[in-house]
Amino acid sequence: SGSEVYFVENHDLPIVDISVNFAAGSARDSAEKSGLAGVTRYVMTLGAAGMSDEKIANKMADVGAILGGDFDADRAGFKLRTLSSEREKTQALAVFTKILQQPDFPEAVLEREKARIISGLQESATQPESISSKAFMAALYGSHPYSLDDSGEIDSVAKIKRDDLQSFYKQYYGAAGAVVAIIGDLTREQAAAIAESVTSGLPKAPLASPIPAVSLP
Repeated sequence: SGSEVYFVENHDLPIVDISVNFAAGSARDSAEKSGLAGVTRYVMTLGAAGMSDEKIANKMADVGAILGGDFDADRAGFKLRTLSSEREKTQALAVFTKILQQPDFPEAVLEREKARIISGLQESATQPESISSKAFMAALYGSHPYSLDDSGEIDSVAKIKRDDLQSFYKQYYGAAGAVVAIIGDLTREQAAAIAESVTSGLPKAPLASPIPAVSLP
């Protein structure tokens, strides 16, 4: 699928850890739609292939799997830890793959999460630590995307629509830009099959252009 894949075989414990990372961090935002990258990554985990966030959580809990992720200026990542036994691994991977390849971006969930984020931003606006951090990043990076708050701004988050999430996903979650890391109780052949399954249904987007270089004052 064009993704980079890294694999470490380790049979000490019956566990498999998988991470899939995309160059889809907050530096891909614009000032007008600050917060879009973070909202997209998070809402992907709250509804996929017709499954609600509750159903996703229950399916993972049923097999003792753990769904996680990372998000920063440069990347958006998804993590899965599952037992390596066949039933548990198969079910966890099926859900994980649907989150990556078939996000629904449910309208009701989006509105709920926007309200939560805006509430958090309103609270942060009263905290000296948050105020000073935002001022420091603006002074350091100026108009570069690294200056943007990864949570967005109150006005920009309020304007985010479902169509924005879908467009961002199609542009930045392509297989060509994905980096897959697999560690645990698998053979190389099993790891290769997993890497192919989690990336083959991703958008056929071209490799994202590099983030512009920072011009320090």
